[in-house]
Amino acid sequence: MRLYLSNNTPKYMSEFINYAACYLGLDKLRGEISITYKTTLEEEAYGLCWGDRQECEIHIGSRSFGAKISRENKLKTVAHELTHAYQYLTGKLKCNPEPDDLDIEWVSVWEGERHEYKPAEESQEPWELEAVHFENEVYYCYLEDKDLYK
Repeated sequence: MRLYLSNNTPKYMSEFINYAACYLGLDKLRGEISITYKTTLEEEAYGLCWGDRQECEIHIGSRSFGAKISRENKLKTVAHELTHAYQYLTGKLKCNPEPDDLDIEWVSVWEGERHEYKPAEESQEPWELEAVHFENEVYYCYLEDKDLYK
């Protein structure tokens, strides 16, 4: 897997990205991941990820609703979005793969099962639950491992 970071990515974030990529097994996959660090993202999101089996693009924000996003939340967001990148690159998650029902605007496929996009239920989708799990696991393991090498 090839990883591309924007030039303005802070050093602490670059170190965490490399750790998280290895932790999640992204280093064993083929494909490309591009990570861009931006001031704000659409809909005031902390992070966004989209992709397919060959490449993924991740955006990480530094501000939301005019306030700075804490370092902890930025790193957890990185782990969350890298989890989505893993899901895309492995084919576990596919977004909007040409829905055959034209009345459905957005469809995701999780492990072969179609899911219609429903904003109110998004946080309960299996790919989001997995990403939330790993955002915390990777972050806290990183803190423990980092302390071991001081």
